[in-house]
Amino acid sequence: MPQFYPQFYLLSVVSTIIAGLALSSDYLKTKSEFFGSFRFLQKNRSIQIIAGLITAAIGVLKLIFRSPGEEVIIVGDLLPAAAGIILGVILIGEAFRQHPKESAKQEKVGKSVEKVTKRIATYRIPVGIAGAVIGLAHFLFPSVLFL
Repeated sequence: MPQFYPQFYLLSVVSTIIAGLALSSDYLKTKSEFFGSFRFLQKNRSIQIIAGLITAAIGVLKLIFRSPGEEVIIVGDLLPAAAGIILGVILIGEAFRQHPKESAKQEKVGKSVEKVTKRIATYRIPVGIAGAVIGLAHFLFPSVLFL
């Protein structure tokens, strides 16, 4: 097993949990002030895009590289990979929806992004909570199939 697998595994768990908590921080801050601290990811467009790109890229790479101790290559990390890709795409979409840049070309692209993200934005909190739970479960049970 190559040496980077354990670090890649930890990076995937951390990015999935942070992206999930960032997306659901509006709801979770009413439960505990600790979760409101993840709101900073949604206030800055650059940070939100970078976090979304990293989370989505790690999700795609999770389809290729398996976790330590995992025997089944693709199916073994299917939920964490799918969660990473979905959370990353939603973070990027939210960044473009919440912080639009003004120009003629961007206006046309902005309308199509707005349509897609409005539909997805209603599920932002449940998807964020599910992503954080998948990341935590993947950390606690690394060799369980599909997790």
